[in-house]
Amino acid sequence: MALTAEQIVILENAIRTSTTILDAARKANVNRKTAAYYAAKMRDAGSLGIMGVATGIEPPKPEPAMPAHLKRITQLEDDNAELRRKLRDAHRDSLADDAVLSVLGIIASEPANPPDWLVRVQARTEDATPEVPVTIWSDWHLGEVVEPAEVNGVNAYNIEIAERRVRRLFDGTIDICTNHGPGRYPGIVVNLLGDFVSGALHPELAKSDEEGVIPTVLRCRDLLIAGLTRLADVYGKVYAPCAAGNHGRITQKPEFKGYYQKNWDWLLMQLLVRHFEGDDRIQIDVRPSNEVLYHVYGMRFLAMHGDMLGVKGGDGIIGSLGPIARGETKVRGQGASFGRDYDMLLIGHWHQSLWLPKVTVANTLKGFDEYAKNALRAPVSEPSQPLFFVHPRRGITSRWEVKVDDPKPAAKDWITWPAGA
Repeated sequence: MALTAEQIVILENAIRTSTTILDAARKANVNRKTAAYYAAKMRDAGSLGIMGVATGIEPPKPEPAMPAHLKRITQLEDDNAELRRKLRDAHRDSLADDAVLSVLGIIASEPANPPDWLVRVQARTEDATPEVPVTIWSDWHLGEVVEPAEVNGVNAYNIEIAERRVRRLFDGTIDICTNHGPGRYPGIVVNLLGDFVSGALHPELAKSDEEGVIPTVLRCRDLLIAGLTRLADVYGKVYAPCAAGNHGRITQKPEFKGYYQKNWDWLLMQLLVRHFEGDDRIQIDVRPSNEVLYHVYGMRFLAMHGDMLGVKGGDGIIGSLGPIARGETKVRGQGASFGRDYDMLLIGHWHQSLWLPKVTVANTLKGFDEYAKNALRAPVSEPSQPLFFVHPRRGITSRWEVKVDDPKPAAKDWITWPAGA
């Protein structure tokens, strides 16, 4: 590559001031082979200045070294620029948080329109020992769509199906308590444990959800208002401990500081707090810790969503049973370390019904989906929510699954057995 005299001088200077041939080539805008050729000629000449003199062009004089105080000023200016950038980023994050809180006021001002559902209630005798019914409502995933063809036809889910299942949940809960339980209740506990909306948490959900997050939150608010109001009308008192789930979060990854305020479930629960503010029959209990410890007839319950048990992963054979058991042990140990012991942990999140000695896990209202089929290879689970009764002396006396799907045809015979057995 033939260079002009001026290019040679530039290359000479680059070779003198660079630590590698490649660096010199980049500075002089020549290829590496050319820079290596001229560097070899300069070494053979024995003087790095001969080539510049021979061309008749004076090489550029090196710039004087920057005084120490000027270096310090430059460093301080760079540090100041970096701090300003970080401050702008933090300010943007703060604005995002403020925007979420402002949405609360906007949505809260929207008039509630709960559906007017009628539930048949029959009278019971007054001689039964009063017990407290306790239920868990969680993992409704309103807005999500499950296509029947993608799950071999065993399930379907959309807004219409979700509302039908929610109605059956309300009807079934009251039917079991009124017609199959003790019949005398001082009130009812409804644990609202999160993941009520799909929340477009993952990219595939953002593309496939049936409606946006805010309309879904409003829809869910109306459904919960209808259900809690009906329970209060029937049983007099409703206590609702609350926890936000992972699907409601508005951050890409979980953030552990201020987690509950960056979550659509929390917003939904605040709307319920405001709606029932003047209704002494219904208490919505929302805690910054995102978990609630309460007692029913002296039995201690700890309610949380279930995604933060301090464990990850499962087993190909026992599925989520291992992580749940390990997680409960960790939660119990942590609680005992600062005086928050409990008798029963109440969670959702895992999309299956489990009645364990120390943990009650709520199933999902959504039912079997594409993720359960293809990623987990989990068995099909019929959509349901748990309901149990707490006796003042005997603790938990009976456990029910409130089924919310279309009932199967009734069997004709109450019992059958193989012939000749």
